[in-house]
Amino acid sequence: MKQKILMIGFSMVALKQYKDRTDIEVYIIEEEELFEKNKFSDFESNLIQRVVFGNYIDSEDCVPIAKALHEEIQFDAVFPSKDYAVRVTGKIADLLGLPGLKEKNAKVLTNKILLREACERYSIPHPRYRKVVQIEDLFDFYEGKPLIFKPATLQASIGISKIASFSDIEKAWENTTSAQDNPKITVSRKINRENIVEEYLDGPEFSVESLVRDNEIIFSNVTEKITFDENFVEEGHIVPANISAADWDILLKEKSNLVKKLEIGSGLLHSEWKIQESGPVLVECAGRMPGDYIYDLISNAYEFDFLKEYSMILMRQNTNIQQNAAKVSTVRYFTCPAGELKEIKGIESLMIPEVVDWSIDKSVGDVIPVVKSSWDRVGHFIVVGDSHDEVNRISNEILNNIEFEVEVAIEIK
Repeated sequence: MKQKILMIGFSMVALKQYKDRTDIEVYIIEEEELFEKNKFSDFESNLIQRVVFGNYIDSEDCVPIAKALHEEIQFDAVFPSKDYAVRVTGKIADLLGLPGLKEKNAKVLTNKILLREACERYSIPHPRYRKVVQIEDLFDFYEGKPLIFKPATLQASIGISKIASFSDIEKAWENTTSAQDNPKITVSRKINRENIVEEYLDGPEFSVESLVRDNEIIFSNVTEKITFDENFVEEGHIVPANISAADWDILLKEKSNLVKKLEIGSGLLHSEWKIQESGPVLVECAGRMPGDYIYDLISNAYEFDFLKEYSMILMRQNTNIQQNAAKVSTVRYFTCPAGELKEIKGIESLMIPEVVDWSIDKSVGDVIPVVKSSWDRVGHFIVVGDSHDEVNRISNEILNNIEFEVEVAIEIK
């Protein structure tokens, strides 16, 4: 008998990943506005049994819809397809008696202010912070050290501002409070927005991806992050991270502490940490699939289907997880100057066996913006090899060979 999955939010990524599975059926609740603007009706998948409209972004309108569907279909699992669906998915999982992150945790993992408050309660290392309602809050919080001012409920590095000096505060206020989400993933109705300021932490940044079953971690990976020099947008990721065994162990120890203290339940946690002299400090934590192809990197490096095993946990099925990485996998994003794209050279350098996936999402004639969020990047490629040295060498060769020629005729914002 096929397992019936309720997906909150339409995810082409997950559906493509699951396309060869014959053991599941997928039912989807999606916002009607997002369904129309993203033309999801054009996407074909034999897995999809039904799509029902219901609001879930900063809304619980879809909860009674999910309950009524469950009474008819009897779902085996419910999972969030995107960050903005995590909160309501936790409530639905609790209501239907299905494995999940639990409603109280889903709230914490979708609001950076609530996460910081939980860190305080449970003594989880975190930076000094304050909820920001007005610009005066920034002036009061500034003590001469660099700060990070960012939206508390947005994703993809949107609206992040660094405050290096007192004179930066007004510009940071304007940049962060005026930041607009990607219209493809949000709706036109008014959505609650909150902002947070934190002490800036220097040092290397890593993420820890963990699969959790009944409050027990059954798999963890450490991912090394590479960011663009001028902002906080990711330029790439490496799986597994090339760090010492001591740093690896202490990151997993802190992640285990986080899971235990929050009483996570079951699901997938993607947490971000910076290593300080005192040890790892939690930057952020999300309760959904990691972005930036990290799920592919894990699957390539550990040689098991990461998203499949995530769904098996939610369906209370046995898992088949490899604990040690057999390969090294990296994703890199192309760098491209802002301006009108005139020509792309060197694409042939991607046509090698070690490159298992790539895309260039811009065409000649497109205007390339300054990279301010993950949505502004022009494309990516994934390399799989036997060592960190090998994948880094190949990646650097590709980045050196591919050239984006642009013409700056207007001011690019």
